[in-house]
Amino acid sequence: MPQNQRASPGPNGAQSPRPLAGNVNTGQQAGSQSPSGDTPMTTDNPAIAQLEVDDENEDTVSIYTMDAYHNMTAAYQVDRPYQPGSGSAHDDATIDSARTLYAEDVDYITEHDRTYCGDYFMPVDQTEQTRQYVAHQVYLKLFNLELTTVPLENPRYILDIGTGIGEWAIGMAEKYPQCEVFGTDIAPIQPTHQVPFNVEFHIENAEDEWIRPADAVDLVHFRNMEGAFSDWRYIYQQAYNCLKPGGWIEVIDYDDHFTSENFLSYFAPDSPAHLLAKGTHEAARVAGRPRGIDHMSKELLEELGYVDVKETVYDMGVGSRENSSYGSFWLFTVVTGLEACCLRSLTKGLGWDPKVVRDMCKQIAQETRAIAEDTSRTGSFVVKLRVMVARKPTAQEQWLAKGTALPESDSGTLRDGDQSTIRSVKTVKTAISDATGQEARPVSQRSKITEG
Repeated sequence: MPQNQRASPGPNGAQSPRPLAGNVNTGQQAGSQSPSGDTPMTTDNPAIAQLEVDDENEDTVSIYTMDAYHNMTAAYQVDRPYQPGSGSAHDDATIDSARTLYAEDVDYITEHDRTYCGDYFMPVDQTEQTRQYVAHQVYLKLFNLELTTVPLENPRYILDIGTGIGEWAIGMAEKYPQCEVFGTDIAPIQPTHQVPFNVEFHIENAEDEWIRPADAVDLVHFRNMEGAFSDWRYIYQQAYNCLKPGGWIEVIDYDDHFTSENFLSYFAPDSPAHLLAKGTHEAARVAGRPRGIDHMSKELLEELGYVDVKETVYDMGVGSRENSSYGSFWLFTVVTGLEACCLRSLTKGLGWDPKVVRDMCKQIAQETRAIAEDTSRTGSFVVKLRVMVARKPTAQEQWLAKGTALPESDSGTLRDGDQSTIRSVKTVKTAISDATGQEARPVSQRSKITEG
């Protein structure tokens, strides 16, 4: 395996090479990737991707030319290549691995040549993993190589919900080597070899009960999770329970491409873009997992007890005319995400013909690139990104809010920064019991948290 690739498990459990730096070159059309996700991506060209619009029409210009994108160097990466062992397939996937639970029977489903996990509407195949990687690099450039917008001082425990390919969690583990970083997801598509020793990936569904120690986590992080959950109040409550007093929650989501006025205003009202937008939101409503940014509600977080709730809005320019640093990469992320974010929802939820959906996505992608490169355009062609942060009150703030005196320091879980719960299964169960007044459920092997 080349030096600049890290191994990550494909949906069939095999190891698939995944690029670390910006050397990605895939000549396959979005949606034509092998369902197993095992097709290797060559890295002999520093271009990001070549996404053909229509292979049957030789007059159709590729959405992306091979030399349109300069090499993007990753801010965080592991340079050592993965060397497969000689043991069984199960051993090769788990030995020297950052995954505490490896599920061989994960519910992968192939629909219309895209691979999905469970009932989640986004694919998890190699095409989507590449898009997630490029998006991560865009966020790094947008935030000046910072991985989070919250102030962290010597964090000990960070939780990344919906970690995806795990790049954010790996970056945080490398930045804070004394901190335990846990990434959770329903699909085991994260790298399991040659990653920082202090990062672990757990196969978990955040809509189930969180088996995490109470009052222990410094930061709970969500990124691009709109449409993933049916009850965000429950998600935020679970995050609040496991945050330590003074700990932070950070939620990052862009106004869906289909709702951003700055984006859709450039398309005619009867264009495929508006039709696709309406259909996607209707499909999400039918599925019971609404799209958009309604979950980014200051009032909801304050109702649950969070304080210092703050929302910041960023304009993410689509195309190099809008932003010379990341605009081209963001354009790539936007157009390759069109099919990813709507194909399953529209075909399975509303019964649309997959060929019709794909044709609409191709047309929108062509129009999007044309708008981005239009030299006569005067307005801004951007997608709005919203970052919402909030803090769990300190022990003193909690008791002052109740109008009572602060108890003695030996009062247990109310001590600020108390790390005593991150010890063993027994203390985890005790902490949860103390916080809720009820006996905790048995903690599974995958939820054990070992001392660093």
